[in-house]
Amino acid sequence: MTKFKYILGFSVFLFLFALAVVTSYRLAFRKLVYPRVKIANIEVTGMNKESALRLVKTYFETNPSLVILVTEGTEVSKLEGLKVEQDPVWAVDQALSVGRNGNILTQMAEQIRTLIKGAEIKIPVKLDVGELNDLVGQISEKIEQKPVWPRLTRADNKIVVSEGVNGVEIKKDDLIREILTGLSLPGKHEITVPISTIDVSVNSDRLTMAKLALEKWGQNNLTLRFGEFVRTLKQEEMLSLFGLASDVLEKNSLESLIEEIKPFIETEPKDAIFVFENNKVNEFRPEVIGARIDIPAFNRKLAEYLLAGEKKDLEVPVILTYPKIKTEDINNLGIKELIGSGKSTFLHSIPGRVFNVNLAASRVNGTLVAPGEEFSFVKSVGDITRTTGYQTAYVISQGRTVLGDGGGVCQVSTTTFRAALDAGLPITERKAHSYRVGYYEQDSPPGIDATVFYPTADLKFLNDTGNYILIQEEVDTKKMSMKVNIYGTSDGRSSTISKSRISNQSSPPAMLYVDDPTLPTGTTKQIDWSAFGAKVAFDYKVERNGESIYEKTFVSNYQPWQAVYLKGTGN
Repeated sequence: MTKFKYILGFSVFLFLFALAVVTSYRLAFRKLVYPRVKIANIEVTGMNKESALRLVKTYFETNPSLVILVTEGTEVSKLEGLKVEQDPVWAVDQALSVGRNGNILTQMAEQIRTLIKGAEIKIPVKLDVGELNDLVGQISEKIEQKPVWPRLTRADNKIVVSEGVNGVEIKKDDLIREILTGLSLPGKHEITVPISTIDVSVNSDRLTMAKLALEKWGQNNLTLRFGEFVRTLKQEEMLSLFGLASDVLEKNSLESLIEEIKPFIETEPKDAIFVFENNKVNEFRPEVIGARIDIPAFNRKLAEYLLAGEKKDLEVPVILTYPKIKTEDINNLGIKELIGSGKSTFLHSIPGRVFNVNLAASRVNGTLVAPGEEFSFVKSVGDITRTTGYQTAYVISQGRTVLGDGGGVCQVSTTTFRAALDAGLPITERKAHSYRVGYYEQDSPPGIDATVFYPTADLKFLNDTGNYILIQEEVDTKKMSMKVNIYGTSDGRSSTISKSRISNQSSPPAMLYVDDPTLPTGTTKQIDWSAFGAKVAFDYKVERNGESIYEKTFVSNYQPWQAVYLKGTGN
């Protein structure tokens, strides 16, 4: 019994001692960073938020991040042109949260783990992704080498092998990750550009198969056909198409052939359309069935025909895409009257933004939405990039106004949203802008806007009218205004939106100046106006024959926003 009491007493003592140690440890670091916690390799153990933040900022101010890219010991680029922002506040908050997450047991476990292994907090980096991709593209141009694939040629009536040259390509995803890591740390960081080699060694089996096939072909040629299109491959072209490395077909020759025949085969589907103006149809176009080359099927068939050595006519396989509206359907669409309209102005827009508004509107214009179909603005307008024709204009990106592709497209989505509201259509998806954009309040109360950004934000509404609806978009670049009309057949519905309710307002920050190389040095131009942060709500109600058929409250949470001025930096 005495021994049991001794063991029990000792156990109680150990428990109380451990509890005292843990309690003292937690009290000692109550508002301080726990031991062995680092931020960007900077030791911040025992510091409060202010001290840790000051220390981290001092490191970055005295020894700013500099990433140098090298290959084979030679400097390729210094990343000095990128506009980079680190977020030390977030990192310090994360450092302070180490050992303080979850319940008491979870916290203690994390504290012990950190004490043993340490914890490293990375500083988030903010930068223009487009600029980074452009920079990686420039580096790729300096380093990458396209492979020269081995190919068959004819010399002195004999078939010979032209040796290839290995290619070099950058591992872009790996490079971007390493760049971001380097930019998240103070000081100079030398990064060796990660590359991979494209092997073009001749495959003996491929070479044997190609020679056997050519013997079967003799002097015959392979002909490609599609409708009235006929393209006969010459012997030299057939020779060049045989792949001798990893692929059955030689990549460069195949790509060149496809690009050559595409314009003669491929076409976009086009609906039979009419434009409804002044109570009459004044534009008509019959439907066009679209076609595009089925690349995988074409590659397989071409390889099969070449290796067989006896099939002489290859029908190019295509994927047909049919228009939604055929000519004979036009009179049965039920498009006969205006059922909704929306408008907006975009005064003071820069030329690139005006261009993008006009382009996006032209691509949505004429869209037909079938009964029961959900309209998607993102799907209707298509890709919004420089490659699809959009110019650089100012967009909202990660809480900043920056130059980006397609700035101004949201003017079109906002106006289309207003037209859908006026038509009494059910809105199935809509997202507000992050702040109260001046363009959308020039002729409208706040809160009646819709931003779009693939794939996270779209404007969608349902055509539940029982008939087709036609969307027409008009842009007046002289008056800096646009209008969206929706035509269909009225079923007697009417819509109303309440007065915007504004609450939780917060003051805007100080004005912001943004460098603009398109303006002469010494000039300024205001493009955004200061706006209070606010919660804005309005009620949308649709009635038919005195009965409510659809109700929804739209709520927008806007951040406070500053006045933005363009500051000329050009010649």
